[in-house]
Amino acid sequence: MSKATNDFEIAGRVSKREVNWEQLLHTAIESSSHGLCVFDGRSRLVIGNEQHRCLYSLTSSEVSPGRSVEDLLKGRHARVVAAMENVQSAGYLAAIQRGEEFQTTYELQNGSFIELDMHPMSDGGFVERHRDVTELRLAELRAEAARQELIEKQYAIDQAVIVAITDVRGTITYANDRFCEISGYNREELVGNNHRLLKSGLHAPEIFRQMYRRLAKGGVWRGELCNRAKSGELYWVDTVITPQLGSNGKPVAYMAIRVDITARKKAEAQVYYAARHDALTGLLNRAALLEDLLNRLAHAKASEQELIVYLLDLDGFKWVNDTLGHAAGDALLKQLSRRLKSVASDGDLIARLGGDEFAIVQFSSGEAREQAKRLAITLLEIVAIPFSFEAQDVSVGVSIGLAFAPLHGSTASELLYKADLALYRVKAEGRNGYRFFEEEMHRNAQSRNRLVNELRESVARGDFELHYQPIFDAKTLQPSVMEALVRWRHPSQGLLYPDRFIGIAEETGLIEPLGRWILRQACADAASWRKGVKVAVNLSPEQFRGPALFDVVLRTLLETGMSPDRLEFEVTESMLLQEKEENLLLFRQLKNIGISIALDDFGVGYASIGSVVSFPFDKVKIDRSFTRDVVNKPASRTVVASIMTLARGLGVQVTAEGIETRDQLEYLRSQGVDLVQGYLLGRPAPAALSECISVSLVERAL
Repeated sequence: MSKATNDFEIAGRVSKREVNWEQLLHTAIESSSHGLCVFDGRSRLVIGNEQHRCLYSLTSSEVSPGRSVEDLLKGRHARVVAAMENVQSAGYLAAIQRGEEFQTTYELQNGSFIELDMHPMSDGGFVERHRDVTELRLAELRAEAARQELIEKQYAIDQAVIVAITDVRGTITYANDRFCEISGYNREELVGNNHRLLKSGLHAPEIFRQMYRRLAKGGVWRGELCNRAKSGELYWVDTVITPQLGSNGKPVAYMAIRVDITARKKAEAQVYYAARHDALTGLLNRAALLEDLLNRLAHAKASEQELIVYLLDLDGFKWVNDTLGHAAGDALLKQLSRRLKSVASDGDLIARLGGDEFAIVQFSSGEAREQAKRLAITLLEIVAIPFSFEAQDVSVGVSIGLAFAPLHGSTASELLYKADLALYRVKAEGRNGYRFFEEEMHRNAQSRNRLVNELRESVARGDFELHYQPIFDAKTLQPSVMEALVRWRHPSQGLLYPDRFIGIAEETGLIEPLGRWILRQACADAASWRKGVKVAVNLSPEQFRGPALFDVVLRTLLETGMSPDRLEFEVTESMLLQEKEENLLLFRQLKNIGISIALDDFGVGYASIGSVVSFPFDKVKIDRSFTRDVVNKPASRTVVASIMTLARGLGVQVTAEGIETRDQLEYLRSQGVDLVQGYLLGRPAPAALSECISVSLVERAL
């Protein structure tokens, strides 16, 4: 065989085995996991794989070879959700014309995302790659959503809490916006600076030592701290500090998250202040004084110091309230509180215990008694200065009781009690002064307490009796009225006069049952007397409190058969100052049923002429302090003449009491008094003897 023949056979065998490149390309394109399309130089589809058709849910006719890229784009974009397909198409076609690469992503109506990459070929055609990036895009969207959520949370945190990060030395390395806002420093001023920049100075060093010890061990610290802003203003934060631990388990940084609680702290401070201070004067109240005094006593004991307790009670304050009104009383108390602050030393406790009662507590700076005496005198002087209210001056006095610790006691209640006993003595001795506590006062107080208990028991048993002192007609000297005077038949002390127990009965509320007994017994006794003789019953101001008195009087008259026109009530001027309208109504009710009313001790109380005129009195009684000196003292004669002139103008009778000599009797009769009373004419005696004794005494006196 020739060599030529051999070569031909070999070439034939090779041609039969030659690769089908078109088939190979088609197979390669179809086996790709991406959608692939090949376009020729006229932008017509040469081949597109099944993956491409499936990605866009296209029909076979929509992706048949020879279709223009514009037709293919229309089919794809029919499945696209986004409203940007026209813009994307225009950009894509422009890139094809320029022979440039192009990339875009489509969001399809079925929820998937397709990424398109276009790559030009050298002969003018181009290849498209379509990749399903749904999972990637969803992951990106989730990541973006998470990022946005984190941004929103961080914003919310920045608005709500203060965040700071410091290194282990306390140098600030991060500060959020809220930190800058509340502190007043900008971020540049905070970062790089030590956190001590915000120290307020209000906390004890031990608090921070405990904090650092806990954080150094890797623990979390929480507490409330007060910081100082750049402006100097204080603000409170509820703080949580968390250590960030390094690989060795030791802190490398600290994150502090703080919540602004300044408003809450201010509210708590206001509530605390209100709970400890008097609303009117701003001084400490009783509860706060007792609490602080307890602390002072402990300190005084530890330091071997003395404490001085001053207890003050205003004299005449009730008159201010009753005559000028509570507004005037409140204004006076406010002015007084300012005066007390002006004379007290720094650190002294000043409190309003209630009403017109105040207290001052101070440490002794040396000789306690002399120090207390100096301040007591100063207090008397500053209270004596008139108080001004609505262009008028008001004057009051002050009574002061003093006690010392530990000399007079080691507890707050004991010291106040001892000071109160000293105060009580000042009032008993005429008011407007000061006294130091003495043990004899305590003994008297104990005796008085026993007397109170005995009085309560005696009221329940009825250990009382009435004596009667006659009041005579000044012209005829015949008995006109018998004044009922109560006596207490004490179990061990014998017969006690009213000055020993009436005041106690008024203070303890026992005057109510005692007064009812006196009224009933007096009416029962008088019912058997001869016609024309009245019985006079003294009424305490305390009996006027409440609406029950008129009912008590009516019931007593019905039960005893006593005629109202034979009953007379004697009241004091102090009654005119309390609840004037209510008392005036009661007076008129009593007058309407025939009871007469006499004003006792006229001229020695606080009542104004206007008050006397407005009440329907039948009589006024000239006090014994004026009748005693009426013969020898011109001032007393002037008072008597004035009372007589007023009484004639008002059309009321005048009784002169306390007559003990014939000269007094004759002078007062010459002045025209209507009725006379006194030891010269008749002493108090039991009901069975009073009338006959009085007649014999008159005969002897004359």
